[in-house]
Amino acid sequence: MTGPVTAVLDALNDGAGSLAEVRRRTGLRADVVRAAADHLVRTGRVQQCPLALGCPPDGCGGCSLKGRSCR
Repeated sequence: MTGPVTAVLDALNDGAGSLAEVRRRTGLRADVVRAAADHLVRTGRVQQCPLALGCPPDGCGGCSLKGRSCR
């Protein structure tokens, strides 16, 4: 049996791009997924990234993530 933190980390490593997607993949309750994700961020196992809807009109490099990766 896998614990919720491991299940959430596995879902993220397998490509889940949102906590809603993690919920769908793991079957865990939303509060459990949020608590596990918060723990993973606090311990440095994952990085929380802002939602981005695409590159800015002036091209790549104009956002706060310039030169960094969220994955």
